[in-house]
Amino acid sequence: MIITKNKLFSGILSFGLITILLVLFDVQYFYLRAIFSFIFLTTIPGFLIMLILKIRKIGFWEYLIYTIGLSIAFLMFGGLAVNWILPWLHITDKPLSLFPLLISFDVFLLIFGFITYKRNKDIFLKIKLPKLNWLNKIFFTFPIIFPILSILGAITLNNGGPNYLTLIMLGGFAVYVFLIVLFRKRLNENIYPWAILMMSISLLLMFSLRSWHISGWDIHQEYRMFQLTKENFHWSMLNSPGNAYNACLSLTILPTILSSFLKINDEYIFKLVFQIVFSFVPVIVFLFLRRYTKGIIAFLASFFFISQSVFMQQMPCLMRQEIAFLFFALFLIALFTKNFNSSIKKNLLLIILGFSMIVSHYSTAYISLLLFTFVYFVWLFFRKTENKKVFSKIYQKLNLKEKGRSNREKYYLGGTLILVLFVFTFLWSVQLTGTSNNLIYLAKMTIINMEKIFKNEMKSEGALLALGVSVKTYTMDDVKNYRDNITKEYHTNKTWINFYSPEKY
Repeated sequence: MIITKNKLFSGILSFGLITILLVLFDVQYFYLRAIFSFIFLTTIPGFLIMLILKIRKIGFWEYLIYTIGLSIAFLMFGGLAVNWILPWLHITDKPLSLFPLLISFDVFLLIFGFITYKRNKDIFLKIKLPKLNWLNKIFFTFPIIFPILSILGAITLNNGGPNYLTLIMLGGFAVYVFLIVLFRKRLNENIYPWAILMMSISLLLMFSLRSWHISGWDIHQEYRMFQLTKENFHWSMLNSPGNAYNACLSLTILPTILSSFLKINDEYIFKLVFQIVFSFVPVIVFLFLRRYTKGIIAFLASFFFISQSVFMQQMPCLMRQEIAFLFFALFLIALFTKNFNSSIKKNLLLIILGFSMIVSHYSTAYISLLLFTFVYFVWLFFRKTENKKVFSKIYQKLNLKEKGRSNREKYYLGGTLILVLFVFTFLWSVQLTGTSNNLIYLAKMTIINMEKIFKNEMKSEGALLALGVSVKTYTMDDVKNYRDNITKEYHTNKTWINFYSPEKY
């Protein structure tokens, strides 16, 4: 089936009008408003940006993840623009409330649509559904059961019931992955990313839905930042001065916009919506690895990625990191892609993804920039010494001279791009939000812990478990000793804290 340009834009416009009507009339039967708003906000803005950039000749799954990532970026930066411009023009002091957002985003998307229509004169979509035999249909259908079991299992446990459904889901993972390996030569290649997506959603919801409310550690303070922004329908560092969490647009503007449009329980913005978005990160891992190995190997590696306790038990408690990791993963897959016919187009996409990562989470941004800088100087060293006789034989063995410098440079970060990211980080963290203390703290703790790097207490339990190494089992005596020591520390060294009296707690 071929969709012409006029039909394509008519479809986008119709989808937008239906969503607007559902929002304006608050049609929440079967959660229609929430479902249509979520799909529209996480696909259409990014799709239009992809058309503006004329990014083509990539597969469906890769196009989908770019579309979702750019849509999230649009929500954060579009929301930031509305947050600043409307009060400056004295239009409203609550720019992140529904109607200012609805009108502003409609204007933005109409402008995007007009530019897209003019830039893509020859565009058309060719949709060709693969012809599947009965075996592939079973493998496509079966993973849909996993999220259903995950949700029903969490609800059952929340009501004091048994964990049978959750165990059946986890056992189903093992059987399904084994069968995929067994029938790998007869399966459609799209089964791999689809299966990873379904299992990722299931594992994340298994933890995030386990309580009727948000549960975890950082998520409580993250939720507080979200609520501070929503209470005012305006984001400002004055809401919580100097707080690095408040500087994360992934915790302030993004969930506020989603809440205004979806109109669901705010806790489920974190418990459900963010988890669905983050579940695409393992798909990105698969797509990245598939470029360098066989599909089944990339699938198993991605399955190993989602099987870690850090993924299923810690990430659902860290909203800012979930969004930042999405952009970091997209940054890497865009950096190493071969399908961009213009370096300007590629660098523009990398800048959008890099900026989005920076405003999503401070530590992810700092560590990524450090990594990019280190790799850049290593590459610079290789480039300067590749013609030296001393290093020539080494580079030949590493195949660093095989394709020539000009071809290799397409897959490396340029110094100019890294400098742009550093400048934006400085402007955002130091000038606009004043949260650079986190960088100082991060550097200080890194230096302090360098001498302990090989000691047991610095080894992550998650990393040890991933490698199959047994970790310490904590007894009740350990818990009691920890409680006594931490109580003594706080009451002895932190007397300035105004504790509740024993009668109150």
